[in-house]
Amino acid sequence: MKHLLTFTAALMIVVISGCGSAPAKEANTPPKETSTPAKEASASAGEKKTEEKQATITKEEFDKIENGQTYEEVAKIIGGPGELVAEAGTKGEKSHTVGYMYKGEGSPGANANFAFQDGKLVTKAQFGLK
Repeated sequence: MKHLLTFTAALMIVVISGCGSAPAKEANTPPKETSTPAKEASASAGEKKTEEKQATITKEEFDKIENGQTYEEVAKIIGGPGELVAEAGTKGEKSHTVGYMYKGEGSPGANANFAFQDGKLVTKAQFGLK
């Protein structure tokens, strides 16, 4: 139980820090692009980089998710995998706990977080979902 409380506290810190915004100077600075010979070669060869789109979650989907469900069941409801944000313990042990975050649909910074222990959902939290 102590591990679950520690993990839940750490997960909430991650959630809260993720809700913050970058200072105005950083937010307005365009990202710097660097070019490498390999990148130029693949671009000139006509290869396209395929980016996997991360699933987003709605309030309706969040409300369908219940404690005791597996990560696979949760990912199926949402429509794809989440971002692994925390892991504690050894896989296969009862104390193994993982945390996943999904970007949310709704207000800016909307997200949902899920903690799984021993393969089952033990806690969920959301911010700004619509």
